[in-house]
Amino acid sequence: MPETEVYLIMTGYVEETPKQFGVVAAVYVSTDLKRARSKLATLRQAHPQTFYELYHCPLDTDLDQLSHYPSVEISPADFT
Repeated sequence: MPETEVYLIMTGYVEETPKQFGVVAAVYVSTDLKRARSKLATLRQAHPQTFYELYHCPLDTDLDQLSHYPSVEISPADFT
């Protein structure tokens, strides 16, 4: 039986409020690459100033054992 891939769209941004804070979130998941790419394009077009990235891996994968896994870096400079 072939492995099923899962496609995950992540976003990250700094919330501009009196108490700034960073948000990292998964916003979409699918097993269909075509749908995931379409959703990514739609999100990027609707929100061009927001970071979105598409990740993929087989189901039942221990993500922290991979060399790179779905994550978004937010640094202290993002809060100034």
